[in-house]
Amino acid sequence: MLPHPSSAPTTVVSAKKRPRGLWHETSRKELSRPSKRRRYHSESTPSSDDADGYYILEYSPEPSTSLCHPMDANEGPSEAETKVEDWEDLKELFGRAAEQYESDDVNEALPLLRGVIHECHRLMLLYEDPSVLFAVPPTRNKSPEPISISPSSKPRKKCKCKESPTAFHAILGTALFLMGNLIAQDASVAVADEPTTPATYWLAALDVFETGESLPGRTSGRGCEASEDWRMAVVWGRTLVAVADEALTLSQERERSGTAAPPPEPKWPSPAASPFAAIAMRRPPASRRITLANAPHELLLVAMDQFSRGIFHMPHPAQSDVPTDTARPFSRATELFTIAREVLALAERLPDPAERARWATWADSMLQQMDMEGDTNRAEWRGPVTRARGRCWLVVGTAGMEDMEAMAEERGWAEVLDSEEADEAREGLTRAVEFFERATGNAKGEFEMDADDGEEAVELRCDSDEEKREELYRRAQLLGGDELEGMDMDD
Repeated sequence: MLPHPSSAPTTVVSAKKRPRGLWHETSRKELSRPSKRRRYHSESTPSSDDADGYYILEYSPEPSTSLCHPMDANEGPSEAETKVEDWEDLKELFGRAAEQYESDDVNEALPLLRGVIHECHRLMLLYEDPSVLFAVPPTRNKSPEPISISPSSKPRKKCKCKESPTAFHAILGTALFLMGNLIAQDASVAVADEPTTPATYWLAALDVFETGESLPGRTSGRGCEASEDWRMAVVWGRTLVAVADEALTLSQERERSGTAAPPPEPKWPSPAASPFAAIAMRRPPASRRITLANAPHELLLVAMDQFSRGIFHMPHPAQSDVPTDTARPFSRATELFTIAREVLALAERLPDPAERARWATWADSMLQQMDMEGDTNRAEWRGPVTRARGRCWLVVGTAGMEDMEAMAEERGWAEVLDSEEADEAREGLTRAVEFFERATGNAKGEFEMDADDGEEAVELRCDSDEEKREELYRRAQLLGGDELEGMDMDD
């Protein structure tokens, strides 16, 4: 006869009889628990502390794919397919936008770039880490591998990821950078609720790049060994150059108007209503944010680091095993020339002569790299690269002249003309004229030096030898045409 349930002995789960597969992790609480069924023994049945009662648990084996996805353990096949489709659609849309931008078709590029930003905004609200759209699920090891303190001789497996962990952030940041460039050309193209200042887009792009670089897969050390996203590094550097140029412009305007502080940052509504608010919400808290108050020289130093990383990982034309993105055509020569051209354009505007010379020399090193890689052997690059190098050395030479003029006011021209600074200035101006001459020959008579370039090139009073001054003046006059007629070398 079974005892009354109220008088039943206290049941204890036996560790020896515990079924395999019990899950005690707190992360499994959301999984459905089986119902318990209790059995009782009669009073005549011998019992012990381990066998006086027990549970029978009905359970199913732990799903083998429960840990495959880093964000959602219960994700079904349809959800995974939706993520893949969203990612592929975003890449296709961005490819079309970049193509129209490179074709200088503003009317077609603008709506496409807006679509990219809108879609990225939607995905940022859905996923804390949008890289789950394309991330390869990690494989589960059957048994843990022993930890070795010595370097392993076993070769590490090559990463099989089709996308870089920062691919999403590279697309969004690049779209913001291109959108800012179009706004800088014509602010009237902005529609309602869109910022009309290009720096807003560029600063948001920097936040996006910083967020992508701070992803757990990039900082934890447990992610895949994917190759560096050289495209993001290059655009990151170009964005820093654009911000530096805008910071220089605002600084010069403040000096003319007497305003002391830069303009305040705009206020955004909720993250659900504005992509800029969503970007700010995802911004890494420990990162040092770039603002328009930073000095242009400091921003160029940071940009140089990004350029160096991007160029180092940028594929060479001779590399046949490098995967190519057919939606985004790639030209190493175009990338190098664009970097050099944008840095040189900013270097020419810097107020400090030493900073101008430094960054003009750095831009010339990019152009020289094109020369060493054989790009200047092709007709389409020979003339532009040669003329750009002439501009670089013209900046170096004229920057040295400004230092010499300051020294001459104290010590006189006779002493300054024999100094080391004068030799460097002469070398810079001489090399500038030589490059301009080569550019003239490469263009077969179609090239003519700008009047400003010619005027600077004939600042030959830095040479104490009158015959050398006359020779350089004659060569510069041939390049400058009628613009240099009647100029007085001694002015």
